[in-house]
Amino acid sequence: MKAAKIASAISLALIAGNALAGGPLYIHEKTMQPYKWDTSKGAIPVYTDGGPVVPTKDGGTAQAFTVDYDGTAFLTIEQANKVTADAVAEWSNVPTSTFSMTVQGTIEEKTGIADVNQHNVEQIYNAENGYGFWVNYDTDGQILEQYFGIPRNQVLGIAFPEWANEETGEITEATALMNGWFVDVSDTQGKQVGGVFTHEFGHAINMSHSQANGHLTYMSASNSPQYDGVPGCAGVNRYTSASQISPATIETMFPFINVRGAQGANQHTVNVRDDIVNISDLYPTADYKSSYGSISGTLYTKEGIEYSGVNMVARNLDNPLYDVITQQSGNLTQGKVGPDGKFVINGLTPGGRYVLYTESIKAGGYPTRQTAIVSEAEYWNEGESANPALDDACAVTPIVVAGGETKEVSLYFNGYTDGIQYTPLVQAFVMDHAKNGKQAMGITGSVPFLYDSTKKAVFQLHPAGPAVKGGTAAMNKNATKATVMADFNGNGIGEAAIWDLSSNKLTPIGDLNGNTCGGGGTAGTNASYPWDMDDLGNTVVGTAYRDMDGNGNCQTSGKHEVVPFKWTKKQGMVQLPYELPGSVQWVRADRVSGNGETITGTNSGYKQVAWVNGQFVDTYSRFGARDISVMSADGKRIAFGSAQGLKVWDTTTDTVTELGTLRWCEQVPFNHFFLGNLCAQGYTHETLVPMVGLPPMIALDATEDLSMISVRAGGLFSGIVGGLYIDGMGWINLKQFFGKQGVVEASQSTMDNPFGLSANGSEMMGGLAGATISFAVDQNKAFVCDNGQDVELSFPKQVVAAVKNGAEFGRCAHLND
Repeated sequence: MKAAKIASAISLALIAGNALAGGPLYIHEKTMQPYKWDTSKGAIPVYTDGGPVVPTKDGGTAQAFTVDYDGTAFLTIEQANKVTADAVAEWSNVPTSTFSMTVQGTIEEKTGIADVNQHNVEQIYNAENGYGFWVNYDTDGQILEQYFGIPRNQVLGIAFPEWANEETGEITEATALMNGWFVDVSDTQGKQVGGVFTHEFGHAINMSHSQANGHLTYMSASNSPQYDGVPGCAGVNRYTSASQISPATIETMFPFINVRGAQGANQHTVNVRDDIVNISDLYPTADYKSSYGSISGTLYTKEGIEYSGVNMVARNLDNPLYDVITQQSGNLTQGKVGPDGKFVINGLTPGGRYVLYTESIKAGGYPTRQTAIVSEAEYWNEGESANPALDDACAVTPIVVAGGETKEVSLYFNGYTDGIQYTPLVQAFVMDHAKNGKQAMGITGSVPFLYDSTKKAVFQLHPAGPAVKGGTAAMNKNATKATVMADFNGNGIGEAAIWDLSSNKLTPIGDLNGNTCGGGGTAGTNASYPWDMDDLGNTVVGTAYRDMDGNGNCQTSGKHEVVPFKWTKKQGMVQLPYELPGSVQWVRADRVSGNGETITGTNSGYKQVAWVNGQFVDTYSRFGARDISVMSADGKRIAFGSAQGLKVWDTTTDTVTELGTLRWCEQVPFNHFFLGNLCAQGYTHETLVPMVGLPPMIALDATEDLSMISVRAGGLFSGIVGGLYIDGMGWINLKQFFGKQGVVEASQSTMDNPFGLSANGSEMMGGLAGATISFAVDQNKAFVCDNGQDVELSFPKQVVAAVKNGAEFGRCAHLND
């Protein structure tokens, strides 16, 4: 037998962790089948750990699983072994599963180790101890901290199948570590921590996490409602607190467990169909498949490409909280064989009326990395289609199967193939969108990439010479050049460079201190830092560092050692002039017009400044400009946010035009952290403005003529939305913009950070605040509703002209979306 160590630790966190759809955790790649125990050999033996001998409250001594504040045994090993035996019985007594395990001895009897602790734990985890399941009790959490490197206050337990016969895929040894330090002082019988035991033992069986009902308890809140079906559809309940659902309905393998409440005790039992089916799929009895029905399906994008990483939920209408079964599209291949949207849901009660629907995984992603729903969540129905005009998300056909019967289904994400197209770039962080609207540059992990929308692909770039460092990157108009950071001499100090994207050549553009010191940040230490580039790639602006006092440090407070720079091919890098109060710690240049003539920037108070015709202008003092400015390509008009809304400064006439703002409640929510949703309480834009002012807005990008400007509006206490100012149409937030166009792909994940607009406004790119996902939007064509008819026109010019002539922006069927 060729044994192999197949697993690394998978942990169960108290308040954070990975939410995983049902299915096996580890796949044997030779057969593409899950690793499994061989149940024909009889019950898998379980061996339990001992513990340190400590005083008991009655004056005696005992081996302790966990110790109270006064040093006495809180839960003894005897009590922990009872919890272990109960958890073992829960998984062993599933009628449709052949799996069985029994406690057959102690680790001391097999290895001589009386108490597995941080000093001897390597003898367990770095060795084949013998066939069976080894349960370790980490009394004080020191194994977690010193061996696994995990704070004991963050993890409740760790378990995994550790060794297997690599020829057959048979699991031969599994381990579990139970964190005694985290047991609550009120849990004197180990009832609440019982759910952790059962859950972790499920991992040792090779079960992954699942999401059936657990999110309805653990993740529901007034500002984050959860649903037991497709949101907004008839019969679907909206959950905003844990008190709305019985703890008995939580599946054992949901990744969160509250060990300080009834949830932990209830997750100790295997009583929800989701858990019962998942273990039965791995270890089926002879009559399991013939006694229950199945759904075999494939999830597709609107283009017909298989799509993995989405929770597929089958819920029995007549017993919705207990008879619910989940599976994840693509779980059996786990991304190893290309696009895979296949899923199989077994264990359906014969004659039961099941609704099948898509649902996003709420946190984490095993066995397949979770992916965003690239449309709206929806039910399956007999008329399944990708066309939103024909396939309403709430249209549902209950699935009824007999024992042994399989229902074959195909499910398509809804989305129009005409009009605006909304493409997610999952796990991608885009840093710049070229003005040609076709390319974008960013990072995925630590690898830079160039996205080409004409090819619908992401290309990883590997430059010759010094490695490109992380940080801000910007491209010229046609995406032939980019500004990046690079360490050319290997001294650990990066400097600004130009990356020729066609030849893959890096050229340094220098710094102001001879590459001897720099500022520290997420990209490391940098002597100069680029922020923007003009259309031709001949001008770069950014931040440079100087050592004014000669102390070897380029960031001494109050010494003005952080300065704005301008680089051109003719002049090289020069410091830009500025005059600001001594309290300002730094000034940077972060935007340059397309022609390279006008520059804007910010200071350490995020107040705006500009350089027009080579002259420094404090635009904050003059106009109240703040955050970020955007400019016309010729640099003659500058737009910026202010307390009075968005303003445009015409530098040739020195006049200012006020463009207004998005409106509270109608376009920007006000979900106050303490006071709740004020808009729902009857407040309006007019009543909120005297209290809190206009919605704060940050200008992010603009077309070459400033006829369209993208913004991010709102903040921590109100919520964040993306918006557009369109000359001739006024203000619209992105939820309204995409909703009226029928872009259902944006209904679940509407970008709130629209950082890129093409030169003419026909393309847009943005992301979600706090998420590693970007969206590429092709809006060359959009719809207006003219006399009740949908008319597809070029956007923005033809659409704006039609709206001015009386048409309504959007598809007729979606004007109120």
